[in-house]
Amino acid sequence: NMMLKLDHVRMFAMIFSLSIIVGVMLAIFVRYYGLTKEQMLELDRTKQEAVRANDAKSQFLSSMSHDIRTPMNAIVGMTEIALKNIPNQERIEDCLKKIKLSSKHLLGLINDILDMSKIESGKMTLNMNQVSLRSAIDDIVNIIQPQIREKSLFFDIFIQKIQVEEVVCDSVRLNQVLLNILSNAVKYTPEGGTIHVYLYQESSPLGEGYIRMHFQIKDNGIGMSEEFQEKIFDAFTREDSERTTKVLGTGLGMAIAKNIVEMMN
Repeated sequence: NMMLKLDHVRMFAMIFSLSIIVGVMLAIFVRYYGLTKEQMLELDRTKQEAVRANDAKSQFLSSMSHDIRTPMNAIVGMTEIALKNIPNQERIEDCLKKIKLSSKHLLGLINDILDMSKIESGKMTLNMNQVSLRSAIDDIVNIIQPQIREKSLFFDIFIQKIQVEEVVCDSVRLNQVLLNILSNAVKYTPEGGTIHVYLYQESSPLGEGYIRMHFQIKDNGIGMSEEFQEKIFDAFTREDSERTTKVLGTGLGMAIAKNIVEMMN
């Protein structure tokens, strides 16, 4: 009887041990399967993102070739017309104005590409200096005013809750961010539309010596689809619709603006 009891105990212990081993192995297998599935999904997501980025770059290169060729053709064409009309001062002036406009657009495209290249390689740096917000706003207004007049837009700036007028930041980059957004507002707002800029400050979570700046730019232009809102800050992307096909641009402005804002904290 004693031997029989010991055999039963041994068998029970063996079955119990085997159950624990099987349970542990099952738990390891389930965990491993879960991790593998997560990794596969992550790989799939990464692959899809890479494919999307690659498609966006291909699309960008295609549209960029067109965008660069357009002002270049205008410059070459207007130069030819000017050379054939040397005695006609009025015609020469008209050609030079159009050459100047196309050159500015071409320079803008090249600067955007260079900035994006710097951002992607981590070589963009900030040159911090003391800036008067009043003069910064005046500069932006002076630059954007001709485009606003040309389209007969209503433009106004509302400044409130200003704690300090002198701030330390990269004034050139600050201008670049605001002009990128404002030029979009001008481009996509029909004639007679409205653009409002709101500027206010609040205390920074970084403590004394810092200030949090809010610039809000609001227009009653054509807007954008909900789908595009999700990728507006991606490089090389533009809203693709009949309403935007005639508007020149690289699709880099908002990506550059976002990167500068993040660099400035």
